[in-house]
Formats: sequence, structure tokens, C-alpha cells
Amino acid sequence: MLLALFVAAAAFARLGRRRATPDALGRSLRLLALGVTLGIAVAVLPDTVSDSGVAASYLLGVPTIAALLPLAADLVGRAVGVTTTLAAIVVLAWGLLLGLGDGVYFVIPALVLGAAAVVSVTPRRGTSVPERQDRAADA
Repeated sequence: MLLALFVAAAAFARLGRRRATPDALGRSLRLLALGVTLGIAVAVLPDTVSDSGVAASYLLGVPTIAALLPLAADLVGRAVGVTTTLAAIVVLAWGLLLGLGDGVYFVIPALVLGAAAVVSVTPRRGTSVPERQDRAADA
């Protein structure tokens, strides 16, 4: 897990130097969230199966599917921000719901999806930010 965080930090540093677009950064964060979610699901699978049996399919499947949906929306190119935000909420809620067990680890990809949702927000077209007038020029 620590290695994945170092790789992610290096990838973001490289994207930052290239002045990546918000779309590329958001896509990278969504991919990272899916990778972390899959890594957590695989890591906790044996314990979850031994504790819950067949219920492990939905205990680990819900956050995995929720992390996969923003990438599908990104491929289609529609409602990426909304899908990413909803996925972050679902994964966070699921992680907190299962917080007494291994579900607390799903808070990490939820935070990454939240960052991807923030990056995915684009300003509306046609609205302008009023420029500040230089107070020294008025004096």
C-alpha cells in the first residue's frame, strides 16, 4: 500500500510538471481510486470470506463497483463529476458502515475519489469573475 502511494505521488508530480489538464488529473485519480479499491478488496478477501461467507461478494463488491462507475462515465464522457461525487459518497458511506471491520480501509479510495470529484468540477461557461480594481489606481 505504501508503494502505491509513492507511485501515485510520483505520477502527480510528473503530471504537475507537464501542466496536465484537469481531465487528465481527474482520470488519474479515478484510476488510482479503482486500483486502491481493488487492492484493498483483494487484501481483505480471505478474512471477509472466513467471517461472512457468501456475503463477502456484496461487502467487497459494492465499493469495487462504485469505484468502477466513474471510469465508465469518463469513457462515455457524460456526467463524470456527478458520478465521481456519488461514487465517493457511496464508498465513504460503505467504509464507515463497515468501519468496525475491514471496511474502514475503503475510506482511503473514497478520499481519492473525492479529490477526483473536486478536480472534475469545471466552471460554467458564460460566467465571468469580476476583476478587482486596483485601489492604488483609484486614489
